[in-house]
Amino acid sequence: MGRKKSNAASGLAGLVILCITSLVLFTIYVREDDGGPLHTVQLGAAEVLRPVRSLLNLAASPVQGTGDRIGNAFDGRREADLERQAREYEEDAAEAAGLRQENERLRRLVEADDPTFDYAPLARVVAPVGGQLSDKVVIDVGTEDGVKPEQPVVVGDNVLIGRTTSTVTPHTAEVMLVTDQDFAAGVRLVPPDAPAEPPEGEAPYGQGLLQTGWEGYLGVNYVDLEARVEKGDFVVTSGRAGDRELLFPPGLLVGTVETVTSLDIDQYQKIVVEPTVRPADLQEVRVVVGW
Repeated sequence: MGRKKSNAASGLAGLVILCITSLVLFTIYVREDDGGPLHTVQLGAAEVLRPVRSLLNLAASPVQGTGDRIGNAFDGRREADLERQAREYEEDAAEAAGLRQENERLRRLVEADDPTFDYAPLARVVAPVGGQLSDKVVIDVGTEDGVKPEQPVVVGDNVLIGRTTSTVTPHTAEVMLVTDQDFAAGVRLVPPDAPAEPPEGEAPYGQGLLQTGWEGYLGVNYVDLEARVEKGDFVVTSGRAGDRELLFPPGLLVGTVETVTSLDIDQYQKIVVEPTVRPADLQEVRVVVGW
């Protein structure tokens, strides 16, 4: 027991002496100038230890560089993940917008039914047919759906795009488009938002035969020079041509008047029509099987 007390007392005395010595050396270091003995010893120790510090820094630099590279790799991976997520969000948004447009288009097709018409099921255009001077497509409905030759084919709000031909099978039908050179329909030329008949005393609306000429443009032939026709007038089926009933019910929209010209030597006006629907834009159509 006496030996332990003696060791503790000796350790405490040594600590006191070390503290006093450190205080004395610090006081002398502060008071002496840069050339003093303590400053000289400090500088010498720094020179001796400089290679050791350089070795330690050299050993630590690969570790630090590796840490920087790892951090940069994590940052690059996170940026790539964010870019990938952004692309996925954009693709999902585009797909959703496309589905909304498709649903809206199909809804318009279905809701455009005229209550006085009988329609075959909604048909999809499956293939174009014909050569240079013909303009036809094949649709995926046929005789089992009530489709027969020489029936009107429409899209949207009863826009006439053609008629079925004699090539009809149980599940398919060939459609001759209004831009085909063998297509013809009796039409009237009606101003937008105009009454069904012109007011008394005004020129009558133009009537004629819708056809595609050898020049390749869709036009209306045999329109009297006295008839009122202007650019932008609607071209709609008349249901008749003179005293002869034709294949189409009246009031189906075909297009709008693009140009109107006439010369003194002409017997009729020359009218070019812009079709409401281009053949290349066709996707789904309806066949009018009764009216």
